[in-house]
Amino acid sequence: MEERQKLKRKKEENSTEEKALEDQNAKRAITYQIAKNRGLTPRRKKIDRNPRVKHREKFRKAKIRRRGQVREVRREEQRYTGELSGIRAGVKKSIKLK
Repeated sequence: MEERQKLKRKKEENSTEEKALEDQNAKRAITYQIAKNRGLTPRRKKIDRNPRVKHREKFRKAKIRRRGQVREVRREEQRYTGELSGIRAGVKKSIKLK
């Protein structure tokens, strides 16, 4: 029984020594930073990293800007009954024809 235990201990010692030698000879794995090799690049905004979302947001902002330039078309809910506040002679809300 004692002999078996001694043999078992010797085998464990030999295996640990072999593993240590293998680890020394093995090459180190590369890191994420090395793999990407980006160097000193500026930090990007979150929206810039997703082009689809960026263009969607750009379109949304353009629509908002356009609302200030062009009047929204009003649908006719009921028949026209004239101007509620009367007609003001000094106000022109038309476009010139070319």
